[in-house]
Amino acid sequence: VTIDLTASANSALKTVGGYLIKSGIVIAQASAGVYVAATQTCSHEPKKRVIFNKTEFYCTDHGARFDLTGKGLNSFGSKGIAVYKVATDGKTLVVYS
Repeated sequence: VTIDLTASANSALKTVGGYLIKSGIVIAQASAGVYVAATQTCSHEPKKRVIFNKTEFYCTDHGARFDLTGKGLNSFGSKGIAVYKVATDGKTLVVYS
């Protein structure tokens, strides 16, 4: 997935904690200039409900929590989720596996 960070449609990624969902992937700015990406599909139940919540990935269905590496942080998130690699030059963000 390639994202134009200068496009207004992707403005959520301009602030720390902001995120967007594209092609089933949650992409967020975790800290200044540091981007993370994970699947939107929760491992607890295969529903596309994962969002980025301040410092972690979070499933809005049952409260499964995952750290930025995809590791589960509670019993609902115990199976973990897939995370992706990201690369950016400051203008374009590429998410890949």
